[in-house]
Amino acid sequence: MKRQGFTLIELLVVIAIIAILAAILFPVFAQARESARRTVCLSNVKQVGLAMAMYVQDYDEQTPTILGPRGSNKSYQIDWYVQLFPYVKDMQMFFCPDRTEYNLDNVGDNCNDSYDYATGTRFNTENRCVGYGYNWGITSNTSSGLVYGRTNTSQWRVNAGKPLAAFDSPSQLFAFGDTGDSPRYTICANYNIQYYAVGGPLRHGGRFNMAFVDGHSKNVMFKGATFTDGSPFGLPASQTDADMYCDNPDSLDANVGMTCRNWVSYVYANSKFWK
Repeated sequence: MKRQGFTLIELLVVIAIIAILAAILFPVFAQARESARRTVCLSNVKQVGLAMAMYVQDYDEQTPTILGPRGSNKSYQIDWYVQLFPYVKDMQMFFCPDRTEYNLDNVGDNCNDSYDYATGTRFNTENRCVGYGYNWGITSNTSSGLVYGRTNTSQWRVNAGKPLAAFDSPSQLFAFGDTGDSPRYTICANYNIQYYAVGGPLRHGGRFNMAFVDGHSKNVMFKGATFTDGSPFGLPASQTDADMYCDNPDSLDANVGMTCRNWVSYVYANSKFWK
């Protein structure tokens, strides 16, 4: 019997069907992978949030104090994650699967804030940036987050931690979460997306994983914005959620001369969202 083969038209139809299916399925696969990375990130944030809860119980209900070397002191930055490490004992908990960069710009800025100049050793020995930042307030010039404004000694730049009693609602107060900041790691809106392309997509599709002072974690929708001075700001999509930067929204923040809630309103009024 004569064997019948494919015609050219039939072959082209099959190729077209495969191309259409690929165009439909590949974005779905990409979304599934991103969803998996976001879930891993949320798990990390949850574990480190529990570490924070244990830390404050061991240190008289005081949040971590951040210390930066000054003067002749050449030791490394004592950041929040350095202090929480003993409670998780795994550096991988501080890395977000969606953050893999190390060198951030062409002037030598990188993610190594844990270099000890005296001994040449590093605390963070991984060749990547920590994925999460500490709540210093909605902008870096405030003192309404989990640390007070900076004071200086001869050897240290000090941002002292705060007592839990200072917090109006721990379950509604960010402790730390997703950031693109470099040393020192914060979630301040003027640093959390500083290396992102203006107008570009944010991490996890803008669903930043955030840990709260009471130990629970969830993702909060963020959007990119441009402040009046041209700086990129990463802000919660809902202005109400931005109050979660505030230790007490209605208390006066002496650094900015207004309450934290009013400062939040000022930041939003002077920012233009990308979309």
